[in-house]
Amino acid sequence: MRRRPSVRVQVLRDLMPLPEAAARYVSQNAADKTWTCPTCGVISPLVLASGWYVRRKCSCERQAEEAELAEVIRRSVQQAQVALTYTWLGTAWTETALSGKTFATFQREWQAHAYDLAQSYARHSQGVLALYGSYGTGKTHLLAAIANHLRAEGKPCLFASVVTLFDAMQDRIQQNQDYYALIKQGVQTPLLLLDDLDKLKPSEFREEVLYKLINGRNNAGRPLAISSNSTPDELQRWIGKAGRSRLMQDLIPVQMNGPDYRLERSHFR
Repeated sequence: MRRRPSVRVQVLRDLMPLPEAAARYVSQNAADKTWTCPTCGVISPLVLASGWYVRRKCSCERQAEEAELAEVIRRSVQQAQVALTYTWLGTAWTETALSGKTFATFQREWQAHAYDLAQSYARHSQGVLALYGSYGTGKTHLLAAIANHLRAEGKPCLFASVVTLFDAMQDRIQQNQDYYALIKQGVQTPLLLLDDLDKLKPSEFREEVLYKLINGRNNAGRPLAISSNSTPDELQRWIGKAGRSRLMQDLIPVQMNGPDYRLERSHFR
């Protein structure tokens, strides 16, 4: 038999009529909002102060909602990381122009071997990919194509010209800001791409920074992709003996020689 509401409850209902938008979520009958979860069993409703009943969530539902929220947060963080590929050094050092350099815009026939290895590396990034050789052969283009392939798949990575990297660090030093945070980002990102590793004159500071990046990623087992005019063996001038030793572990050397494409722009679409 259905119980009649108490006089006090009835008065509360009369004084505080239920908003129309909430009507479908509540009931005056507890049985309407009682349900059975196959795992948790019978779930009794919540009782509102005004005498209305509302459906209560079980432990399974709460866990499912928490897992869904965690996934939303994970995707949001991942999207934010992807957006940092060319902007992580700061707005003054943004290299977003490279976002247009893809495998589709590279003339494969001019560097077929390098193209195929770079494309394979983009799909399965392991070890140290070293693109090296003469000027204007497409090394930067292929590095950016790897980064843009990962970005398109929603996978985070960081790209930087070594020249720009040290400019950004020097700027932070001059402003008494922490530049080590950039090294930490470079070590922790799933894939780091460093263009023109041998472009600047060697110095103790630059060698130390490059060593920390190479060693940190080596210790963590994270892949690294670089480009240079010098051979990997010759990079000791810029990264030191210890850095060269670590760079050589799981090295994928890719020599790129040929005509300077910058002088023959028609070869690029």
